[in-house]
Amino acid sequence: MAPRAGIAHAKAQEDAYRGRKPSHSRSQLDTVRTMLSQGVSISAIARDTGLSRQAVYRIKVDPAEAEAILVRWVA
Repeated sequence: MAPRAGIAHAKAQEDAYRGRKPSHSRSQLDTVRTMLSQGVSISAIARDTGLSRQAVYRIKVDPAEAEAILVRWVA
């Protein structure tokens, strides 16, 4: 009974869990988006921004989620 109440309480809080801290900053996100729109390769973007290739792929696949992660961590 008590664990259920604790879980319900945690879920009721709006920002109890924000997820993992983003590996990218706002400026890196903007740079990646710009370079992707120009057709630059993933490896070149990773090298120029200091991000991992996987981080660049995550931003490419779901840019809205990358933006949402930054918003969650700023708040």
